[in-house]
Amino acid sequence: MTIDAQDDQDGTDSPAPTRARRRRERERAAAREAILSAARELARSEGWETVTMRRLAERIDYSANFAYRYFTGRDDILLTLIRDGFARLRDTMDTAGRRPATESPAGASDTDVPDILNGTDVLNGTDVAAIRRAAHAYLDFALAEPDLYQLMYGLGGVRMPAADTWVEGQAVGDVLTGLLAAAGDRQPEQHVLQLWATAHGLVALLVVGRVDVDSAALHALLEEALTDCLTRALPAPASPASPASPASPASPASPASPASPASLRRSSRSATEPTDKPTEKRQL
Repeated sequence: MTIDAQDDQDGTDSPAPTRARRRRERERAAAREAILSAARELARSEGWETVTMRRLAERIDYSANFAYRYFTGRDDILLTLIRDGFARLRDTMDTAGRRPATESPAGASDTDVPDILNGTDVLNGTDVAAIRRAAHAYLDFALAEPDLYQLMYGLGGVRMPAADTWVEGQAVGDVLTGLLAAAGDRQPEQHVLQLWATAHGLVALLVVGRVDVDSAALHALLEEALTDCLTRALPAPASPASPASPASPASPASPASPASPASLRRSSRSATEPTDKPTEKRQL
């Protein structure tokens, strides 16, 4: 049984944490973080396959059973890292989507992020600019945390069951789903899948060495995919109404030409003549 489980049992009926318990909680949090940090460092230097309970204990200079006091095993450590990674990724994208348009993303250079993200989007104003910022924040996270990203999506040689972190992973997609829906997309889930496949595909190709491009080129490729997807997914912006053309002034009525004497005689004569002629009968 881990220390977490023991404290949960011991403190079930406790009305308030004691000073001793608060101290144990701080020590437990510090120990857990030390183990997680050791796992990240070991994976960064030697790969996720080398992360074992024994190797972690050696790295933090404790006995082989030390880590079992805080985690049930290696998979528990990896799942904790994955859940934390998804939570951080979600917060990063959410913050980028809510960030004022004139503020640059943290850690991003002007050459990495397209200029269109810092202004009003040509498609549908600030709503679409928020979608673009959130999507590029996804790519920024993957590039800044390559080892963690590989673990989260099974690219580092270690695969954890997706069902174990399904809720956390779904929360990442929900950020883009909400932004797309707010911009008028009627099929946001489908388009999130398309954008995710593009961004994740670019990262996966980079990880396995199939593309040799810098981060600016990856952002440019993602931007092209975003433009194509959003152009098809979102309603076209309403075009401003064209000003009504001024009505042409009515042409003045032309004066009536005087009637000639001959025409007057014809008119008077036709008025006196009968207009109905007998109808000629034909043999059928």
